[in-house]
Amino acid sequence: MGQSDFQSAVTARYDAPMYRALLEVYGDQIHPGFFETGDEALQPAALKATMALAKLAGIAPGCRILETACGVGGTARYLAATFGATVVATNISRGQLETAAEWSEGRPGADLITYAFADFQDLPFDDAEFDVYWCQDSLLFSPDRGHAMAEAARVLRPGGTVAITDLTVVGEPAGAPAALLAEISEPGFWSLNDYVAGLENAGFVVTAQEDWSRHIVPSFERIRRDVKDKREKLAAYASLADVDDTIERYDLWCEASRTGHLGWAAVVGRKPEE
Repeated sequence: MGQSDFQSAVTARYDAPMYRALLEVYGDQIHPGFFETGDEALQPAALKATMALAKLAGIAPGCRILETACGVGGTARYLAATFGATVVATNISRGQLETAAEWSEGRPGADLITYAFADFQDLPFDDAEFDVYWCQDSLLFSPDRGHAMAEAARVLRPGGTVAITDLTVVGEPAGAPAALLAEISEPGFWSLNDYVAGLENAGFVVTAQEDWSRHIVPSFERIRRDVKDKREKLAAYASLADVDDTIERYDLWCEASRTGHLGWAAVVGRKPEE
């Protein structure tokens, strides 16, 4: 599948009724979370991960942030309301952007957020326009992560920060685990070391790297359980067949997580001063 075809497939998935249904599970934080006891609700656990990345990135009041793959704006709203940051939140899903704008109306920090259509492979912004580049758990969908990181470097000012979390491959899976990982991600997964090397190749100095893999099994098991528990409610947005297909997909994610070869990591870098 070519890059444009792959992007179209990802966009179609995000704009589908089933993805809107999944917001009933994820809320506005569409990513894994920090689970300490296993009993936490998904949304506050996911927000803890956003808070942790903000701390690693040193987000400060008044900074100008470019968020790529912004989902429905949960992180943009958090960064604007908590830090007083100006956020340009981008996505390739126009449906998600519409929901993000709707959910931001009247919320704290809404006047600091701009939502815009943009592909992280080809950002429509000037060089050195932002203080921070932010991307949570979405570069795994990039068919050319090296180029996406080069774009991050281009749009950041000297001294700017790149902050990324993503699902990762752990170890060297072979046989059934390798086939399972290939089934759930066509572009394939990078390891934490790959992300560090990718940022360094793009000219960044890596300032933080953390392995969050211990949270992956409880995250996907919680998501799957919530989808099952809300099966009838979700079907009101899509169909029971769509919901059951989604449960089967999360069965695969849970199975991949339990192999120990699917991980999660955060990496932060700084663009050197000129």
